[in-house]
This record gives sequence, structure tokens and C-alpha cells, in this order.
Amino acid sequence: MIHTAVARLEAAALRLRTVLGAPVAAAAACDVGAPEQAWRAALDEELCDRLVDLAAARAWAAREAASGPDRHPAAAVLRGCTLWAVESDTARVLAMASTDASRPATDEAADAEVPSAVAAQGRAAALVTALASAEVYDAVCARLRTAFGPCPAGRAAAAWEIADTALSGLGATREEWVGTDPAYTAAGGWVLVDRIGRLALGAALLSATPTYPAVQAETRVNAARRHTWNHLRQPPPEAATAIHVRRTAELVDWIAGSAGRSGA
Repeated sequence: MIHTAVARLEAAALRLRTVLGAPVAAAAACDVGAPEQAWRAALDEELCDRLVDLAAARAWAAREAASGPDRHPAAAVLRGCTLWAVESDTARVLAMASTDASRPATDEAADAEVPSAVAAQGRAAALVTALASAEVYDAVCARLRTAFGPCPAGRAAAAWEIADTALSGLGATREEWVGTDPAYTAAGGWVLVDRIGRLALGAALLSATPTYPAVQAETRVNAARRHTWNHLRQPPPEAATAIHVRRTAELVDWIAGSAGRSGA
């Protein structure tokens, strides 16, 4: 499953070559009035972020392969959260590389995406349900803490410190998730799932750094710094409540109508 998820991200990233090689004429056709240098700089930043996500997925897959099978429930949840993050990155890369973004929302291809979105949220809900167990939640946090180890020296410390703050945030909001009803908390559960997954990916990037030659190690540190900066600086993941779920239903009914919720 890990190999398949990372392979899908690899395949999606190959499509970014067409974006990287996009001619200046393509930008001019958009009539945005931006000079070539500014347009390319903005595009390169987005490309770099997506490729850093790929580097993190590769590092995590290699780490999982080296560690061997682990049947503990916390290990399964940790893998599930990280797979969820990798699959989210795949969707983001495909969206960036797509040339069909201008198609109307009513297109049949858009309708075909609905089941994958439903499945993704179903997996997030299952993971949040598992994390409602104090034993599982605490074991996941402990494993992440072990994965990061002590603060490294040099520039890698910046990535570690961001991750350390994010990991501490899981403790700060623990009581919102543990022992609560997933029928409500799962509404905000993707933020918890994503945070755990991003921590695992960041740990994999950092832990592999010392095994590389100096030049490659420096590049890997830069990747870890960017990945943690992009994904782990947000506030601690907060759970949803019954009131939040009710208000969400009211907003959906108001904007999309009851037919939109029922599928009629």
C-alpha cells in the first residue's frame, strides 16, 4: 500500500515536467501582465513545494521498508495518516499539472471525482475513530517523538523546532480528541490526520539527512525546513463539536439545498 501510494505520487510528479518546461508564451497568453522573471519565480516556488512533498514521501517509504512490519495499532494509524497526506499531495500535484482546469464543474469528469473524495473522508473518519482511544493517541505521539529524536545541530534545528511545536500541539488539544464521540470530532478530523501524517513525513526527511554526503545532506535539510514550514506552522488541530456539525449542515442546506446533501 505504501509503495503504491508513493508510486502514484511519483507518476503524478512526472507530469510536472510539462509545467517546468512551459514556454513564456503560455504566461503571456494569460494576459496577467507579469514579467517573465516574476512569473517564473512564482511558478518555481510552487513546483519546488510539490517536489519537496515527493521527497518527503520517498524518505518515509524508505524508512518504513527499513523498519519492517509493525502490527501495533498505533503503527497502523500512523501509516494511515501518512498515506492520507501522501494521497492529498498526489491530488494537489495532479491539479497543478492538469490542463483541464477550465472545464465546467458539470463535466462528467468532475462527477467521477466524487467517490474518491468520499473515500478519502471515510478514511479520515476511521483514523479519527481509532485516535479516540487514549492508548492509540498517546502511542502515536510517542512514536513521533522518538522518530524526531533530540534537536540536531546546524540549520536542521529550524525544521526540528517547528516539528517539535507541532508535536506539542497534539498534546495541547489531546482532550478534544481522546474519549470523544467521532460522530462529531471526525468533522474536523482531517486536520488531525494531516498533522500526524506531516509529522511522520518531516521526521523521515530529517532522520535520513546524516546518512548522505555533505552536499546532499544540505539539500535534504533545506527540503525538511521547507516541508515543516509549509505544513506544520498552523495552530494545533482542534476537534469539531456537535454545534459545529449542526451549523455545517445548515450552511450546506442553505447554499446547496437539501437535494445536494441527499444526492437526489
